[in-house]
Amino acid sequence: MEILEFKHLTTLIFSAIFGVFAVYHLLSYLVLRHRILLHYFILILGLALHWSLSFFANNSFSDHTAMIAEKASLTTAMLTTFGLLMFTKNYLNITKHNFPKLSKVYCSFVILVVCLPVLHIFNNLLTRIVWLNDSIVQLAAITAMASIFLNIFSGFWLFNVQKFNRYYLYAYAPILVAALLYISTWFLKQHYNFNATPLVLTSSALVTLQLILFSLLLAFKFKSIEEENMKIQLEANQRLKSEVDKQTKKLQIANKALETQNEELERVNQLKNKLFSLMSHDVRAPLNNLSVIMSMVDEHMVDPEVKPIMEKLKMEVSDKIEMVNGLLQWSYSQLEGMKLNKKRCDLEAVFTTLKNEFERMAQEKEIAITLDVSHPEIVADENILKVILRNLTSNALKFSNKGQKIVFWSQQQDDGHIELGVKDFGVGMDPNWFNRIARGDKPKSTKGTSGEKGTGFGLLIAKDFVEMHGGEMRCESQLNEGTNFILRFKPE
Repeated sequence: MEILEFKHLTTLIFSAIFGVFAVYHLLSYLVLRHRILLHYFILILGLALHWSLSFFANNSFSDHTAMIAEKASLTTAMLTTFGLLMFTKNYLNITKHNFPKLSKVYCSFVILVVCLPVLHIFNNLLTRIVWLNDSIVQLAAITAMASIFLNIFSGFWLFNVQKFNRYYLYAYAPILVAALLYISTWFLKQHYNFNATPLVLTSSALVTLQLILFSLLLAFKFKSIEEENMKIQLEANQRLKSEVDKQTKKLQIANKALETQNEELERVNQLKNKLFSLMSHDVRAPLNNLSVIMSMVDEHMVDPEVKPIMEKLKMEVSDKIEMVNGLLQWSYSQLEGMKLNKKRCDLEAVFTTLKNEFERMAQEKEIAITLDVSHPEIVADENILKVILRNLTSNALKFSNKGQKIVFWSQQQDDGHIELGVKDFGVGMDPNWFNRIARGDKPKSTKGTSGEKGTGFGLLIAKDFVEMHGGEMRCESQLNEGTNFILRFKPE
């Protein structure tokens, strides 16, 4: 086999070896998606293309093909240099945050490596200036060699930063020797004519050895990254377990405190139930007894001067009994939750009952109570409904002047809702006062037109009982024109 044939054969063999390495690392990048594999692929691709071009440049092809191959060799050399710079930068973890100055140097080299092929192609296609072309080629060779030394310098500088950095420096010797041989041979061939095949063959073998070493480095580096990630994951899991245990203990303590508070609330609730039971017995019962005694006395009373006083006293006691009954009933609903006994209520009968109850009080103030029943019935707890209307009626009588009237009314709206209420034409009230009650503020007592006293709880009790039915209580009022309390319920 002649020397030329052997040279071309070795060129093709090493080009194929580089191509196989390139395809393998391209596939690795597509699977793992790690940038260092992409940069390594670019490095090997540049080598494969550069060695392939030498086959076309030196074999017995046409002069035009050889010229194109020779012109394109600068681009492939710069592609290889670009891949080597980016691979080293990524492998040694050189970033603008970790090593800002060194990162700027690498960025400058990368820009130069990218610009030189563009400038070279532009000159060959358009200007074709010979001296500019030679200068670009010389600068490209110097840039490639400078990049080799920059990588060596980075390896020494970052030798102790990470354990794999020193392995990179150890494995860098073959490519350093190969680069020195190859570039030196290229420079000598510019001035002397000699057989450079042994030197090129040696460079090819060294580059192949370098690729094998770099591939081993990548394998060990990825194994190290996997172990580091596993270590980080284990530490994160341990921290998470510790935090979960800590929060669990806090929740257990909080749960124990909550159980203690619930027990205390239960004791307080039982105490309140006992308290209201005592109130029912010790307050309401004596008032009922007093009312019975006063009725008995009134039956045997003959003195015309004392009899009106007794009548008024009986009315006052009756009012207080109703107030206590309503307050106790409301209190029980707040503490224990009242169960409603809903049924169909005849509104006209309910209104008539209330009219009779308040007839004496209304006669004293010369107030007429009338009924305007447009809708005859509603589904509700009749006893609770009476408590609501008693409070509103007592309120209406209290704030009405002599000679006025009070209207019990009911109607059904177009949307099916049922509305009923108590309307007076008295002094009216400040709507803000009712709004404060609706917000749950503490009620305040207000004296009536004849100096009547009250607790201020009537409207609050009525509002709560209406809402217990799923309804809504509203107030329409203007000073000196009267008040209309509206109870709005959903149809059933």
